[in-house]
Amino acid sequence: MLTDLLKKENVKIKEGVQNWQEAVRVSLQDLVKGGYVEERYIDNVISSTHQYGPYYILAEDIALIHGRPEAGVLRRQMAVTLLRKPVRFPGDSYPVRLMIALAATDSESHLDAMKVLATILMDETKIQEMTEADTPETLYQLFLKAEEETEE
Repeated sequence: MLTDLLKKENVKIKEGVQNWQEAVRVSLQDLVKGGYVEERYIDNVISSTHQYGPYYILAEDIALIHGRPEAGVLRRQMAVTLLRKPVRFPGDSYPVRLMIALAATDSESHLDAMKVLATILMDETKIQEMTEADTPETLYQLFLKAEEETEE
């Protein structure tokens, strides 16, 4: 599920970003580099944010950065970016440190992974562990461990 959608090379930690637009670009850049989405996917998410607000912020510290499949998705994949310094998105949004970028090719093929992700993201202890991860490898392993625990 998550292990099918999240590759180790798509997990990174950054000190911070200048603004929310840079946060979107940073969170999606590995998906562009890996050939999972076209560059226009990033522009679409930024444009959609201007139009609808930060629809992808799930809770304090957590954003599920995504756009429409037809906006440049080539293959299913996820990327995770942890920011040491949180970023604020437009409006009355929560500060965000953990950005999960999603490239979904349709409206259904990623739903099983999203169920697992939802279970993980509802656990404040897991979120705290993830936001305190000291290396990308540790962060990646925390996702794998959390997925295993949801399957038990």
